[in-house]
Amino acid sequence: MESPVAGLWGNVIQVFENIDGISLNAHLDAVASGKVSGSISYYVGSEKVKTPFVDLETREINIQETYLEHLWAYIYSVFVMYEAGVQIQLDSSEFDGSLMLDTPLLHRAKLLFDWSISLTYKHSKWDEGLPNPRNIEFEEEKVYIEKTNEIFKYSVAYLLFHEFSHLTQGHDSFFLGVNVRDLNELDVAELVQIENEADQFAFDKLISSQSDEDEAWVKGLSILFVVTSALLLSLAAGSPKQKIHPDLDQRVLNVINSLNLNTEESSFYLWYLCCFSTRLYLLERSIYVPSGSYDTAQDAFHSLLEIVNQEDRSRHPMNMSTIKRRINEDTQ
Repeated sequence: MESPVAGLWGNVIQVFENIDGISLNAHLDAVASGKVSGSISYYVGSEKVKTPFVDLETREINIQETYLEHLWAYIYSVFVMYEAGVQIQLDSSEFDGSLMLDTPLLHRAKLLFDWSISLTYKHSKWDEGLPNPRNIEFEEEKVYIEKTNEIFKYSVAYLLFHEFSHLTQGHDSFFLGVNVRDLNELDVAELVQIENEADQFAFDKLISSQSDEDEAWVKGLSILFVVTSALLLSLAAGSPKQKIHPDLDQRVLNVINSLNLNTEESSFYLWYLCCFSTRLYLLERSIYVPSGSYDTAQDAFHSLLEIVNQEDRSRHPMNMSTIKRRINEDTQ
């Protein structure tokens, strides 16, 4: 039976090809020049989650259905738990840092979240009794499903633009060079810079200078869900280190700063969402988070990230041989 997420693929491609007045022609030019394949490999299987990647021989962007299932489930569950379990209490000054799953809406969202995380370890089929893109049985969930479907299409388009950038912006050396034996700190810095460039390319395609604040906020939210989901995906690897990608705090900072939001409320919502996602990660790893007060949500986020990094340093001290091993693992 077709996955619930498969029905959204056409919406994703519509965004990818028509996000602005020039993207479709840019795609056609890239195909004509041989830089990019005329097709995207959407593959179905029974493997655990694998993030999108490019094939240098076929020039195809490859995207796994299991990853898309994970991403939709992650977006929906975190969005619902944050909106219905945290944001409402924050607005009424009643939030004490605890997430109470005391309603069917929140309980079912947490069940879906747990399933999304399980996919990073082992593939399993979507229980369609839980929320999904085509399940509108429960009226209270319907509005969140519709919002998630909207966010999801931009999230996946962002990922496609990121990979498109690697194929068209002269990043072949990145893919061909990661297995060199004499990798050093400068090589790693170059790899991170290339990933930053691909992030920025994808951001600029999704959010133009002409975007109004509401549009920029929704699309920025879709990017942050992609970025923060990477932390939860790292659970199976045993380390949150972003390997050859920019670290989480820098990626979040880049996105929120680039949005140039004019209202403090909009900025606070995004920073605190990142705090919430990070706390979920720490909860999954049974890491204690001490209580504390902060001047801003951004300060709170950096404090949580420091707990993550301290725990990682104590368990996985980094050296160049470790970096080389991880980069080689990424390319296999």
